[in-house]
Amino acid sequence: MSAAEAVSVALPVGVNGVESVTMTVIPDGDHVTIVDCGVWRPDLPDGGVGALEAGLEGAGYALRDVSRIVVTHAHIDHYGMAGRLMELTGAPLLMHAHTDLDCEKYRHPDTARARRRDTYADHGVSETERTDLADHLTRWLPYLHSVVEASQRLRGGEVLTIGGEDWDVVHTPGHSLGHVCLWSPTRELLLSGDHLLPGITPPVTFERGFDADPLRSYLDSLRRIADLRPQLVHPGHGRPFGDAVGRIEAILRNKLRRLERVRAAIRERPYTVTELADLLVAKAILAHQRQLAISETLAHIAYLRWSGAVERRTRSDGVYEWYATGDAPLDVKSGLRAAPSAP
Repeated sequence: MSAAEAVSVALPVGVNGVESVTMTVIPDGDHVTIVDCGVWRPDLPDGGVGALEAGLEGAGYALRDVSRIVVTHAHIDHYGMAGRLMELTGAPLLMHAHTDLDCEKYRHPDTARARRRDTYADHGVSETERTDLADHLTRWLPYLHSVVEASQRLRGGEVLTIGGEDWDVVHTPGHSLGHVCLWSPTRELLLSGDHLLPGITPPVTFERGFDADPLRSYLDSLRRIADLRPQLVHPGHGRPFGDAVGRIEAILRNKLRRLERVRAAIRERPYTVTELADLLVAKAILAHQRQLAISETLAHIAYLRWSGAVERRTRSDGVYEWYATGDAPLDVKSGLRAAPSAP
């Protein structure tokens, strides 16, 4: 087998609307490297290991053949099974160094929930609702077998030799601060994780203590991948697809439209983040949708604040509201610079 025959395997998830995640199996001589490994399934006697084994067998391998585990980012749908898989195979785990922040959050979920409640309180979410929204992490934790840090911490720029061919590690922060893609220059093949998905625009959310301007990071990362001009993309959800540059252009247009809508609203009058989320997304029925809407709105606000288009002030009730400060055009092609303090 060659790198061109990397196989995508859908593993079931079934949490918060995420039906499945894709594990990519890359032949490596008599062994195999896998990229992303799905979730631990507390509802199944084997924890879901059987589905992973079946995927490997479909690609012509067994669990004992796994010699390396790469996780594109430490969100639980991609990382939840990693600890169990390391126990079963002895394989090392490769993740970006910034995934240590995710691991810390999983080890201390009460602290993470409190930090999120504080953020929601600052931005006008009611006490009853912010407690529910902060429990987003709680709903995912049963699907995490164990908290394991990387055996090898990546930083981007490394070259992994798999099956006699080179794969470049490309750091692509945005959807997650510790997100990486794997790029095969020989095959013009990208393993994109959640950085680039078919059909849907990957969520880019703000969380205190992580990236101060995640949307800007994401747009910059998209341009980095567009410069590679992949001919084939294996995403973290869904089927492989081509025309990566066209997909990136569509995502950039989507993000810019949302930025302009947020900015236009604030030009009319000051808004809180909660009001903006309700205006632009419509108040979601499910808690995870509501949490996503607010966190994505925060990411858009951070971008606008960094650009000098909006600023915040504190109302008499202690809630932040955002007002327009400038009319400069939004340049989604600008590079990264030091960002201001968190929203």
